[in-house]
Amino acid sequence: MKKWTIVSLIVAVFAFALVGCGGNQEANNGGNAEAGINGNKSDFVAEEVTADQATIDAATQEIKDKGKLVLATSADYPPYEWHLMKDGKDEIVGFDIEIAKALADSLGVELEIKDLDFDGIIPSITSGQADIGIAGISATPERLNAVNMTSPYYENEQVIIVPKDKAESYKTMEDFAGLTVGAQTGSMQEATVQENFPKDVNLKSLPKLNNLVLEVKNGTADALVISKSAGQQYAKQFPELVALEVGIPDEPGVCVALKKGNDGLTAYIDQELKKMIEEGKVDEWIAQYEKLNDETAGAEDAQ
Repeated sequence: MKKWTIVSLIVAVFAFALVGCGGNQEANNGGNAEAGINGNKSDFVAEEVTADQATIDAATQEIKDKGKLVLATSADYPPYEWHLMKDGKDEIVGFDIEIAKALADSLGVELEIKDLDFDGIIPSITSGQADIGIAGISATPERLNAVNMTSPYYENEQVIIVPKDKAESYKTMEDFAGLTVGAQTGSMQEATVQENFPKDVNLKSLPKLNNLVLEVKNGTADALVISKSAGQQYAKQFPELVALEVGIPDEPGVCVALKKGNDGLTAYIDQELKKMIEEGKVDEWIAQYEKLNDETAGAEDAQ
């Protein structure tokens, strides 16, 4: 991966790119939807959520009293989070999951994982069914109207997955004119297709990324826009596919989403994320789960 740089730990305010995947989708549709996409970095700045110690203590005590931290995620996004069969048991693994586990451990509670469609994550937070959302979610003005967001803990690029035998046909986004390009429902990639690709592109949106990958593999879609880290992992899993860089704008940094107004828990998690980054844990987890996905993809190919 080209972009391993974790966003500045000192600056609590980060300028997010309106790179988007979904034009003017609302924040409560979940995922990484954006508005005002122009293919360049924007002037949008997400302000850090702050709280005094008493507010932080009250919010964390509420989680401790409940005895669990409820995570909403979408486990089809390696190396962020995905399903892995281990010793005959289906587990959700990934570096986002390690972050959530570390947050639960810091609070002394269990982690409960809710595996949802990507566009159901933010509604689960706003309705109180989940405490946090971690699934490669970027802050946008629309989302910030619906939920709180921490400072970013990782940033990534975007690529496009195509059949390997057709890769030479695609050099820029303009080469996909008139073709069917997939993107996950409610994702930034959905807006990227709508705002950055030719207007005659046929956008195919589905809730699950793995289903979109199969669409490309089976020829019912020509391509799939996806984050670079996840795209590379899927390309390793399916050798007949390849992840290409064709000038697609970068994603903004990804953050943890929390219920709007829960400033105490947001500030607490922001502090914990910065500790993880400073200690090098996030980088370690990224490397660990990229390697694990490579190994498991290779094992599947051998079967």
